[in-house]
Amino acid sequence: MSRIANAYASKFKTLLSQFHARRIEQGTRWFLTRAERLSETEGISPAQALAQLHARTLASWRGFAVRHVKGAGQEAAKPIAGFAANGSLVFLCDAGLGGLARWLRAAGYEAIWIPDIDDDELLREGARRQAIILTTDSMLMERRLLRDGILPAVWVPPTLKMLEQLALVLGELGLKPRESRCMSCGGELQRVDKEAVRDRIPPRTYRWRDEFFECARCRKLFWHGTHWEKITTRLHKL
Repeated sequence: MSRIANAYASKFKTLLSQFHARRIEQGTRWFLTRAERLSETEGISPAQALAQLHARTLASWRGFAVRHVKGAGQEAAKPIAGFAANGSLVFLCDAGLGGLARWLRAAGYEAIWIPDIDDDELLREGARRQAIILTTDSMLMERRLLRDGILPAVWVPPTLKMLEQLALVLGELGLKPRESRCMSCGGELQRVDKEAVRDRIPPRTYRWRDEFFECARCRKLFWHGTHWEKITTRLHKL
């Protein structure tokens, strides 16, 4: 079994155990076989097939759990992965996920990316910052701290495109896009008075735009221009 298939086998086992399946090993083999067929019929890579099958199953089962609990007149179920969508949620991306970190910030989440960080330092930083580790390294997911859930982590297939990676992370944790943060540093965007930052606004932009935002951390200035519109359009597709 390849490292990627092995990583997804662990994901499917976790999913099955969370729903109290009786035959976890048999169910895991069924998922792996189904992914092989999906890869052949849709002409996609085995890694993409595994990612699609896991995401679809997770979304379907989570939807069933929420409907079941609501139907019983109780509070809606929490995300299966066990992480609450609160303001303290922090992601720590490995060295290969700098682009994903930027898009997580655009989706409204604090995401830290440290270039060239090695595996041991990644784990130490994850524990220190109490962050959810995002990694493309399937071998890292076999480390005891991640395998046993001591440190929360999500494996991100490196074969996925950027927005597919973002959709996978948000879907696996039951999260939705929120108010965007600064894509450069992850700071919160605060609305500022147009006249107070007039000297920093291009003349043409000043004539056509009235809303301006400043990053509370790096002080970079933002406005709802064409680039922003493209970003929000892509996020809405999620």
